[in-house]
Amino acid sequence: MADEFPYALCVEGQWNPKTPKIKNKLTIYFQSKKSDGGDCVVDSDDADGRRATVRFRENEVRQRVLQKNTHELKIGQQTFKMTVGLPPSEASKPDESASLGSELSSEPIKQSVDLEMNKRKAEPCSVQQPSTLDLKKPRLLGELKSEGQEEAEPIEEEEETTCRQAVIENIQNVSQDFLVMLVENVLNGSTDESEEFNIEVIPEINCGVVTFSRNKDLQNFIMSGSGNTIMKKKNMTIRLLEMTSKVKAEGLPPNTVSEVLVLYFERFGEVEDDVVMFENEQSAIITFKDLKDVCHVITVPHHLKKQPFRVLPYYETLQTALYGKNRPSLRLPEEFTENIDPTLCHHLNKSQKSLDVITRAMSTSFCKLDLRSPAVSITPLPSLLHQGGQTRTLIQTWRENTSTLFSASISNFKSFELHIQKDAWSEIEPEIKKAVSAAPVTLVPEEHRGAMAVVGLKEDVIRIETVLENIVETVTKRIQREKGSVTEDIDMSPSIHKIVFCDDVKQNICNTFPELEIKYLAHNQKLTLYGLKTEVLETKNKILEDFVSLIRKPVELHQSLLDFFRNKDLEEISTVLFFTKRINVALEVKDERAVLIGKTDMALKDGEKQIKTQLGHLSFDVEDASVLSRSDWQDLISNIKNKESRVTIQTTVNQVLISGFAPFIKDAEKQLRDFVQENSCIEKSLKAHKTVITFIKDHKTQDWLEEVKGKVIVQFKDDNILISGPRFHVSHYVPMFEKLLTSTHHCIMKIAKPGAKKFFKEKESIYVPLALAKTGCLVQLMDEDDHQGPVKSAKKHVYLFKTPDGVEITVNKADMCTFQADAIVTASNEALVLDGGLAKALSNADANLQDACKQYVSKKKVRVGDAVILDAGGRLRCKHVIMALAPQYSTAKHEEAVGLLNKTVKKSLNRADQENCQSVAIPAIGSGGFQFPPDLCADTIVKSIKEFYEFVGDSVLRTIHLVDNNDVTVQAFEAAAKKIYGVSKVGLGATGGSSSSKQQSQAKASSSQSQVQSTATSQGASQSVQTKEGLTISLMKTNIEETTMDVVVNTLSSDLNLGVGAVSNAILKAAGPQLQVLLNQQATAPANIGAVIVTVGANLKNKEVFHVVAPHWNQGQGNEQKVLENIIDECLNQAEQRQRKSIVFSAIGTGNLGFPKPLVICSMLESALKFSSKRSTKNVQEVAFALHPKDTQTIQVFTDEFNKKFTVQSASTNNPTQQQIPGPFSKVTSKSGIYETIVGGVTLQVLSGEITAEKTDVIVSSTNKEFTLKAGVSKAILDKAGPIVEAECVLLGTQPNKGQIMTQAGNLQCKKIIHIAAHSNGANILKQVKRALEKCAKEKLTSISFPAIGTGQAGLLPGQVADCMMDAVVEMVGQNPQSSLKLIRIVVFQAPMLNDFYKSMQNREYTVIQQKDTIYSKIKTYVSTVKSFFTGSWEKEIKQHGGKDIVIEGIKVVPACFSICGPTKIVVDKTKEFLEKMISEDQAFHKITDTAILSFSDKDQQRIQEMQSTSGVSIRLEYKAQKDSGSSPGEATLIVEGLTRDVLIASQEIQDMLKSAKDDEILKKDIEHASELVEWQYEQGGQYKSFDQRINFELEKTLDRGAADVKISFQGQDYQIKLPEGPAIDTGGNQMNIRRIDKLKATESIPQHWGAMNPTQLCGIFTLKAGDVEYNDVLGLFKATCAAQNVLKIERIQNPGMWKNYQNNKSVMEQKNGHQNNEKRLFHGTSEQTMNHINHRGFNRSYAGKNATAYGNGTYFALNASYSASNTYSVPNAQGHKHMYLCRVLTGDYTRGNSGMIIPPPKNNTADLFDTVVDNPAAPTIFVVFRDDQAYPEYLITFT
Repeated sequence: MADEFPYALCVEGQWNPKTPKIKNKLTIYFQSKKSDGGDCVVDSDDADGRRATVRFRENEVRQRVLQKNTHELKIGQQTFKMTVGLPPSEASKPDESASLGSELSSEPIKQSVDLEMNKRKAEPCSVQQPSTLDLKKPRLLGELKSEGQEEAEPIEEEEETTCRQAVIENIQNVSQDFLVMLVENVLNGSTDESEEFNIEVIPEINCGVVTFSRNKDLQNFIMSGSGNTIMKKKNMTIRLLEMTSKVKAEGLPPNTVSEVLVLYFERFGEVEDDVVMFENEQSAIITFKDLKDVCHVITVPHHLKKQPFRVLPYYETLQTALYGKNRPSLRLPEEFTENIDPTLCHHLNKSQKSLDVITRAMSTSFCKLDLRSPAVSITPLPSLLHQGGQTRTLIQTWRENTSTLFSASISNFKSFELHIQKDAWSEIEPEIKKAVSAAPVTLVPEEHRGAMAVVGLKEDVIRIETVLENIVETVTKRIQREKGSVTEDIDMSPSIHKIVFCDDVKQNICNTFPELEIKYLAHNQKLTLYGLKTEVLETKNKILEDFVSLIRKPVELHQSLLDFFRNKDLEEISTVLFFTKRINVALEVKDERAVLIGKTDMALKDGEKQIKTQLGHLSFDVEDASVLSRSDWQDLISNIKNKESRVTIQTTVNQVLISGFAPFIKDAEKQLRDFVQENSCIEKSLKAHKTVITFIKDHKTQDWLEEVKGKVIVQFKDDNILISGPRFHVSHYVPMFEKLLTSTHHCIMKIAKPGAKKFFKEKESIYVPLALAKTGCLVQLMDEDDHQGPVKSAKKHVYLFKTPDGVEITVNKADMCTFQADAIVTASNEALVLDGGLAKALSNADANLQDACKQYVSKKKVRVGDAVILDAGGRLRCKHVIMALAPQYSTAKHEEAVGLLNKTVKKSLNRADQENCQSVAIPAIGSGGFQFPPDLCADTIVKSIKEFYEFVGDSVLRTIHLVDNNDVTVQAFEAAAKKIYGVSKVGLGATGGSSSSKQQSQAKASSSQSQVQSTATSQGASQSVQTKEGLTISLMKTNIEETTMDVVVNTLSSDLNLGVGAVSNAILKAAGPQLQVLLNQQATAPANIGAVIVTVGANLKNKEVFHVVAPHWNQGQGNEQKVLENIIDECLNQAEQRQRKSIVFSAIGTGNLGFPKPLVICSMLESALKFSSKRSTKNVQEVAFALHPKDTQTIQVFTDEFNKKFTVQSASTNNPTQQQIPGPFSKVTSKSGIYETIVGGVTLQVLSGEITAEKTDVIVSSTNKEFTLKAGVSKAILDKAGPIVEAECVLLGTQPNKGQIMTQAGNLQCKKIIHIAAHSNGANILKQVKRALEKCAKEKLTSISFPAIGTGQAGLLPGQVADCMMDAVVEMVGQNPQSSLKLIRIVVFQAPMLNDFYKSMQNREYTVIQQKDTIYSKIKTYVSTVKSFFTGSWEKEIKQHGGKDIVIEGIKVVPACFSICGPTKIVVDKTKEFLEKMISEDQAFHKITDTAILSFSDKDQQRIQEMQSTSGVSIRLEYKAQKDSGSSPGEATLIVEGLTRDVLIASQEIQDMLKSAKDDEILKKDIEHASELVEWQYEQGGQYKSFDQRINFELEKTLDRGAADVKISFQGQDYQIKLPEGPAIDTGGNQMNIRRIDKLKATESIPQHWGAMNPTQLCGIFTLKAGDVEYNDVLGLFKATCAAQNVLKIERIQNPGMWKNYQNNKSVMEQKNGHQNNEKRLFHGTSEQTMNHINHRGFNRSYAGKNATAYGNGTYFALNASYSASNTYSVPNAQGHKHMYLCRVLTGDYTRGNSGMIIPPPKNNTADLFDTVVDNPAAPTIFVVFRDDQAYPEYLITFT
């Protein structure tokens, strides 16, 4: 910028530095002619706002500005002088200083130069007098001389003056024509010839401007006009129009500012700064300093911002611009209306005074008003057009100004209405008229509206307004009151009345309504208001508002206090509690809730504090409820009530509750408690063996009967002596009976001889009296459950339910302090103070419990709904006590209280689960002092338990005891449990289901496994099963040192150091060091391997510890397994002998000893089962195996083996030898990771993969009951199927269903999707899978794919799920053998689960199954049967055994258990000898030796076991090996022992069994021989399958006899078979083809179902019979997509040569691809002309391209018959018949094809090629083969 404008000047002025746009103003000035400047820019000085720098483009311009003498800048109304000088840098230069001449100042920085430019000379244009008027025309700017030149010469013609206009004034009512004539008349009077002129009339100022073309004419007109007669007559005057320096610019662009106009017009001359803008008109007035500039500027066109505008001369004297001929005319504006109040209009028409006010106010607006209606019409007056220079502005603003003025005039008036009631109108109207008679206002009555308007000037109306309103109000009130008053009543209790009127409320009402009467009637609790209705209603509303606004605060109080309030006068209580203490609070009791009512929160707080401090309740339990029914008890209660009315006494069955005012309830409670203590009866119980009890009762009466007579009651019940009576006497006689019990001697004797019990029962009537007479001892034969000794009897449950998950729910009436469980629960308060009820009783039983509570509360704050678990001790029979912080119940907070109780129960269960408790006892938490009704309390607790298990699933907690000693509570518990869980029973566990009904019956026939009842559970942290004999076998996840079984088995090393080993160390820590001392006393180290050492349990919950010394595992090289089995057997036997009820083992040997985990659990379970079946007594009720919760690997192995033992094996038989069992599955094969078997003609496949990739007709999804689950397999299926399927699921889920729906397939490659909800248990899975299979059969679908249902989120065991799904398949196929279903696939996503499904399939094979060991199977492991000679297995087994002899004991004799009680030990021992002698004298034994014993069948073995159990004999097997006989079996001997007659009977039956066994062995050989020679087959599913060997033998035997038919039972159906070629017909008439294969002659080169052909025949065509299985199979495949086509016939193509080639290619392809999924059945349409060629030579790819080559030049086959059925491929013949082949095609591995292919592309860039190409590899429907022998035309279908 400095380069373009290099010439600078410094400018300084005294303007305000903050003046806006000062820079713009300076720029305008120095570019204008005022400064003699030119093109420049201005830089303001930011430091000093009064300085600036001006830079010019040319130095000449700068010099001109410097030479100007004065520079002035006009800003607003002020003018500021400026000092202009050179910058300091230039002022110091000598050459520049010299160029300025001597006129420049010598100051160095600032020098002001006042230079005055020469003014342009021009002639004056103003005319003072006509005689001296100079009319010469001035020259334009372009005509001025240049600077330094002489003045130009005048033009040739004489210049005319510029003053050529005159003004004619006072031309009112004169037309323009008249003026023209008048001017012509004046000019014609002159001597000179007239010239042209123009007249511009300005009507608003009554003048006209005459413009002449010559100055001479103007001069003549002025000189002659003054004397014109007409002008004189009309008083017209003439004057010369002055020369103007102003112009008016009109039509400016919007937003044009004055600075812009100044810059614009500076081009035409020097302009004054005071430009006058008219924004509304978009015009402005500009003043030039030189008059001559005006003459020029009005003659040129003008544009601003590309918008043209015009410039006109403006004359101050005329106050207008001259327009010439185009002067715009003026018109009056339109009239308009203004609306006013009708009442005001009425007033103005009535009041001349007011009208004059309006008229005067509007006189300046040039208007006329029409006030005849409220819509006032305002019309402009003509005089508006004659207002001089302001006329145009006045016209433009007339309406706005007039409207504003009119509104201002109207605002001087006011109108208001008086509302008068109809009945008061006649009285009020005269009063009002009288009052306004002297006032200048107008009344406008409207009686129909009940209103009277008063209108007038504002000051007049305001002055009278209040007077009139008072008149209306006074008269109205008087009339209303004269009509009468009303009465209103408000129901209000005295206490509420006191609160409402406590703060001068009544005085305030009286001040407002002095005449209103207010009375309160206390006797009927009503507040009465009397007075005017409005006063009464307003007062009533005010009182009711105060009442409603009262604050109501519920107070949680004990139920007894609520009962106290109901029985007392609440008003009296409120007075005593509150009002006498100046507390304005009332008390109400409604709906089981106490409510405080008051005006302020502070009052309520004081009231609540008063209740809590002044009221209370006390209670105590009554041990003897009969005391409460005594008359003197009732008298005591009456006396207390009469003496003190401020207490209430309530009694329940076993509790007394006193409530009321605190100072009085303590005294009452003491009197009542003392009475109960003094008068209660008690009962004490002494326990002993029932024989001892009987002995004292019947044989020691002389020692007690007379002593207690009349004082106490003595009862003898089983193993109890009950002593009841007054407390004093009972306390005295209890020691006496205790002494009697200790003075007797008792023992249990067991005689383990066969038949001993039977013998004694028969002779009991003889031997019992004989023993009593001889020795004085009482002898009793004990039942199985009667020899427990003097121990706590088993709990007897009021209710017992076992859930499907194995959780036991029991209801018990018992004392919680003596109840045995891992944890017991009690209700407690937030302070954990054990001061009442059960909590107090527990504290008494465990002295440390209260201290533990205090210690816990000091560390952590607890609140209602929490649960705190503490260790138990003292006399309590539990490990833990759980403090449940129960809520206080009230009906007001019902939902909250129930929710908190639910929460605390769940938290209590969770605490027990976290501490690995297996059982917990719960009382009625919340009842009693916490006020829960018993039924509600019980329902809430049972529901909470059920919700807990539904939420957590697996839990260590397996038993929940609901316990109380109150009958009402126990009944409530029982009712709640039945309502929620059902009737009392043991629920069946999810055992995985049986294989089939046939297998179930076989299982029942087996011997050993049938011992186990179906009560096994396989989920959760604990699993249990109960044998037939009643022994419970349990698998528990817990710490072994925390168990509570009678016996715990501990493993330790031979040095007997308990500190070594994880299990031993844990037991030592829990038991304490005393256990090591006890062990050392019993044995000394080192102990032998296999030793079992017994000690007491010390501090353990267990009574005894069996310490066992187990061996190290030596990889099976030694006898370690046998030693381990002997240890387990010895522990079980000792527990039984020591009369223990339960025993628990750890996972013995699986730790440092190194035993394989499966071997250990199998040995343990076998030992437990053997123990259960062989023991003679039943002391031990439970055998448990405890697994450490963190040892997940051991838990998994033990759980799997446990499930296999008691679920999978339960469906199998128990044959001691390997037998061929006809299972439902064919031999399971494995190819390419797919396990496959045949089930009744249906192919069953199990594989690992993605279910969504399946192409079967149906895919099954496992979902929830709403069918909306988006997790696991369901999410995968719904995501891939798409939103349509998801929406269909939502829709069908809302409709009735049975846990199963069928939807469309969506984007999946199947036809349908079946969604099932079957997660809950195995039984449900079996049912839903079977239902899905039946639905497929019903819909004629052929294939289905299942996921592993329930193994995901449901968490079921894979083996269990596999069994259920297999069983469902077996049941469905068995019940629907001819269904359309041909393929069932189970797709397992998690590959490790595949093995579980494979094992389940193997368990159902039609194959040899190794059964469970019996007493004979151990021998047959080592010796061979007859069959062993052929199999060669005998040598291997006998070698492993080492050729030793074997002795197998029979079922262990259940000892006869005798209870003997006598006065001394000596006589008891004599009695024992007597019994042994009597029984031994009748014993006998017998031996039976025969090799056929080893061939006994299952039934025989079972019978031998039954004989031992029922006949009272013992049968032992002895085997002696033949060491020198090579392969000969040894000698087998059965030894029968027992009572003589029983031994004879059993021996004879065994001889009969031996004869039958020999006959069966001969038959078995015949069956095997027949199966080697001939094979009978049946047709099923289009294939021939072999009958089992027994049926095969029966058919062949019948055929040999020459019989025509035979009846057989096969696959659960009875068939009648016609021999030799069938068919077989079942009872329903269904036929099944059979055939006989001679194995010596059969050749299986061609399919067996082909028809017979001549050996020379190369090709045969056989028409299939409609309705045959083969026909229906082909027809079904065709109709699947061609339902509308009519099939005429189906023919089988038999071409042996082509078939063999095809089969050879198939074998090669299977070997090459490594899998067998290479063949598909596809369709190929053809023409009649090519059929013969295809039948004889097969397909020819050289014909490729005849119909299509889109995917390659090969032979095309279609998946769907509908594709090949088109006329393009299946060409109709002359009769319209079409032909299509159903072919076997070796598709193998395929990929997408392309046009032009002649061979398939290579696989992965290798030499190996794909076998075929397809249209879409993901879902192919078209296959192309490139080899002719890769397809076989199996069937030809003719159709239309």
